[in-house]
Amino acid sequence: MIWSGTGSSGVRFMAADVIGKYARVTAAIKPGRLGEVLIEVRAGTERFLARAADGETTIPKHAQVLVIGSLGGRTVEVALLE
Repeated sequence: MIWSGTGSSGVRFMAADVIGKYARVTAAIKPGRLGEVLIEVRAGTERFLARAADGETTIPKHAQVLVIGSLGGRTVEVALLE
């Protein structure tokens, strides 16, 4: 799925801009719940809602993750880097 959004800077970006990027968890991601990640997008950083790719992992605040998919809008799917 390709989506576009407007970041807080007013710049438009596409899902391809964040898939494959590393992100830092700013609000823990728990099973069945969304958390929040901070992703570098172009010249700045943007906050996105995030869920764990496997749906069962708890990903703590400050963990580094990889963005592996887009769920539409400003929500991404992430995998914990070990």
